[in-house]
Amino acid sequence: MIRLYRSALIGDDFLHGFPERTGGVSTGPRASLNLGYRWGDDPANVETNRRRLATFAGFPYEQLQVTRHVHGTHVWTVGEPLADDAEFDGLVCDRPGPVLGAFAADCVPIVFADPVARVIGAAHAGWRGTVNGVARNVVARMIEHGASAAQIRIALGPSIGPCCFEVGDEVVAEFRAAFGEVAGLVVPGPMKQHVDLRVALRAQLEAIGIAPAHLDSAPPCTRCEAERFFSYRRDGLAGGVHMGFIGIR
Repeated sequence: MIRLYRSALIGDDFLHGFPERTGGVSTGPRASLNLGYRWGDDPANVETNRRRLATFAGFPYEQLQVTRHVHGTHVWTVGEPLADDAEFDGLVCDRPGPVLGAFAADCVPIVFADPVARVIGAAHAGWRGTVNGVARNVVARMIEHGASAAQIRIALGPSIGPCCFEVGDEVVAEFRAAFGEVAGLVVPGPMKQHVDLRVALRAQLEAIGIAPAHLDSAPPCTRCEAERFFSYRRDGLAGGVHMGFIGIR
């Protein structure tokens, strides 16, 4: 019963997906495919869920590479020394085998792939990471490993949409300072203004040379679709966590 949201932009040379919430063993508000340890689920449930996902997606569980996310902009290249308590919101790899995972539950999980250089990346982009350039940093690190901005394909995973991402004036000010008056970035809401993270990420990535046709930037809204996705805004810490993933075949 595991279901994967996939992007048509990421070619067959890459294993990738954004799992929906079904097909796992977690219960209650975390039912059922919770993939995150940090919010209080039974660790045995989380490991079982991750193993089920790996089996379904077709990669050895031991090849999954994940790090602790802190709404930052640091990027780790697989193979570099990694402390047990390391904190990276972006990951990059240039060889087959490892499968990169990026967690999210309303924040934007992003996967990156250069089909020519065969370099991949993954990122967790909340509003702070978006404003401060975590996606831009992943592209920069991929380029260091031989990728080209003109070739990189990027898919934004299920995440909170502009319909639901209500923010305070101070957050709006940070987005305007970072992106200027981009059309659709800030939209009116019933109470406060709303921000469109997809518009911000698209503007940031196009500014560094990513072709608009290489950006899949219209995923479903996690808060709206409770049957399919976890949402921190909707469920709080009692809810579950998703994980976008990508590997080179």
